[in-house]
Amino acid sequence: MEDQDYILFDSYINNELSETEILAFKNRLKTDKVFAENFNLYKEANLFLKNKFENEAETSAFKNNLESISNTHFKTTKTKTKTETPKHSKFFRLGQLAIAASVAVFLGLFIYNQVFSKPGYTDYNTHEPMTVVRGNVKTLIEATKAFNNKDYKKANTLLKQVLEKDPENSELQLYYSITNIELDNFTIADTQLKALINGQSAYKNRALWYAALSKLKQNSNDASIMLLKQIPAGADDYKEAQRLLDKLE
Repeated sequence: MEDQDYILFDSYINNELSETEILAFKNRLKTDKVFAENFNLYKEANLFLKNKFENEAETSAFKNNLESISNTHFKTTKTKTKTETPKHSKFFRLGQLAIAASVAVFLGLFIYNQVFSKPGYTDYNTHEPMTVVRGNVKTLIEATKAFNNKDYKKANTLLKQVLEKDPENSELQLYYSITNIELDNFTIADTQLKALINGQSAYKNRALWYAALSKLKQNSNDASIMLLKQIPAGADDYKEAQRLLDKLE
């Protein structure tokens, strides 16, 4: 896109064009398809922060970061232009518009990711740290370290050994299931999680959450939805489950 197009877009949006220029602008919108598409993108990007997600925390953080970057840039630019003659003001404004255009492109990607992208397993696989339970068994200590270091292959092997001696330990069953999800051993993970879901342990609801994540990783969204809907309102993962449901349905 030409630099003068940015000036036109900005001037039109801010009602700075004469009647003749407005007529010419509207006529070009009708006859120049690329110009019209670029204007619509520019206009939507400008309106987005004011209307669409004005109260959402994610966009608030995005705006704050963007404002910080812009302030730093414009502060530097203004300092440089203080000693310049008025003839350079046009170039300063053009620089602002060029940055605004770059922001519009970045913002377009941000909107797309927030609204249209599908959720994936890696968006939710931030696991609670594992702690050593039921004594300081050497193998269990090593398994704990491996899990917390995200060495899921090693943790899986060690947890399997511990569970052979302590098969009724629901907490270890849950962590063992998580390592199997991470390693794509879905049959083992789903079987273990199903047993926890049908049991009466304190990890029943957590098992539902991870069973849903397992199905999500397997791209079985319908199965994931069914499991998410079973998580009760009082569960630790309920709010996160509802957010995932909103994205899947």
